[in-house]
Amino acid sequence: MGTGNGSGGLGRVQVSSSRRRRGPAPAAELRTGRDVAIELGRLAAMLIITILVQTTVASHIRVLGASPDFALLAVVSVGLLRGSEIGALFGFIVGVGVAISLFGPLGLSSLVLVVVGYFSGRYAETADVMSGWTPVLAVVAGTTVAQFLTVVMQFLLERQTPVGFVVTRIFLPSLVLNGLLAAPIYLLTRLWLREGVYGRE
Repeated sequence: MGTGNGSGGLGRVQVSSSRRRRGPAPAAELRTGRDVAIELGRLAAMLIITILVQTTVASHIRVLGASPDFALLAVVSVGLLRGSEIGALFGFIVGVGVAISLFGPLGLSSLVLVVVGYFSGRYAETADVMSGWTPVLAVVAGTTVAQFLTVVMQFLLERQTPVGFVVTRIFLPSLVLNGLLAAPIYLLTRLWLREGVYGRE
């Protein structure tokens, strides 16, 4: 009887720990070629939608003097849900797509989103991805890193902008707006990817 109670307790502990998943879904959950195809299809569709929304819709939305950065929001969400490697790759492709669509410099946006996607995935390894605060904190950090890298790259390219203008008219409004959109975008991304390779329980 003692053995039965012990195994039952162990079972309860295992079930309880599985409900609080930390970090992105492991690659070990890959099952069949169909699962891989579904996952890649969902990521590709999200990639196209992200680029289209960022290049055609974002510029027409002005809140607090800033436009939402849907590309960054999507990259952070994918990084949190799929890990650093997929997050970085997704960020790179999104950055290239946005730059080509807007006739901007390829390297700048790609570098920024690669860094954001990679470190979002790294953050997810220690964070509770089920918490509503996780995407908010990740987006706030990602926005800060993105703005810092953008300022540095602009400085290196000798396109200097007054620091006060950057902080008050770009950084702070973007930080607030992206932070407010973080949870909804993360939830939509989670729902969209739920039937992919990693979404099945």
